[in-house]
Amino acid sequence: MTLAPTSAIHPNRPVHPVPAASGAILDADSLRTLIEIVRETCGITMSAAKRTMLETRLRRRLAANGLDDFASYVRLLRTPGGRADELQAFTDCVVTNQTSFFREAPHFDHLTGAELRRLAEASDRSLNIWSAAASSGQEAYSLAMIADAASEGGRLFDWSVLATDISVRMLEAVREGIYSEEDIQPVPTTLRQQYLRPLKGGRAEVCRPLRQRVRIGQINLMHERYMPGRVMDIIFCRNVLIYFDPQTQVEVVEKLCRHLRPGGLLVLGHSEALRTKHLPLKLLRSNIHERVEAPL
Repeated sequence: MTLAPTSAIHPNRPVHPVPAASGAILDADSLRTLIEIVRETCGITMSAAKRTMLETRLRRRLAANGLDDFASYVRLLRTPGGRADELQAFTDCVVTNQTSFFREAPHFDHLTGAELRRLAEASDRSLNIWSAAASSGQEAYSLAMIADAASEGGRLFDWSVLATDISVRMLEAVREGIYSEEDIQPVPTTLRQQYLRPLKGGRAEVCRPLRQRVRIGQINLMHERYMPGRVMDIIFCRNVLIYFDPQTQVEVVEKLCRHLRPGGLLVLGHSEALRTKHLPLKLLRSNIHERVEAPL
């Protein structure tokens, strides 16, 4: 099952490598405007120190649009039609996506089979998990593996994983479910043998039954409302809040909590500290928070 995108960003062109506009130089005015557009659309606070990164990544978008300079590209993004056509490709270029299977091991150490069965039992023998910044899918499939193992293939309880991201390009990688030999190294041997199918060249594909239990949809965490489709028992939102300013961090967590049942778990990245005590969360360990009974 695939979620309908909830983002207002709808690309009209495929995102694929194109020749770079090698002569384009990112001027200071265009840099300031592009940084502001990144903040407006993605919530990411980006400094002028990212000039080289933006210049390198966005040259391909200049070439794709037949533009010679960044000032023209900024004007394109500032027009309603250009924004509708180009903003998703722009977002896919500027957002950094980094993840791995079973990243930040203490989080997965906490989610033992017994803990997952306890959470499912408290939720009418079902377990709904959301990877809210799924990137290329390794986190979502790590969660799917442990949920399927704990449920004995769905025999003990029903389960599902929702994988969402702002990037359409990343969601296509989730949907494909194919990873390199280096990518799959952190997967425990027993899970690798059960859930990954070897391909040529050392690559591996997540087995079809597991992929079919992972729903995929586009959600921009900066939007006013999220539509995950159901109340969650576990939400992973790791290593994305660090790119937001403190007020935006709190607003995003508040919105996530609206979709997390009391007693459910919100898991943040190890370096992400919540700077307020007004959220309905109780810290358990390793930035794993339990949703408590409290109004939002």
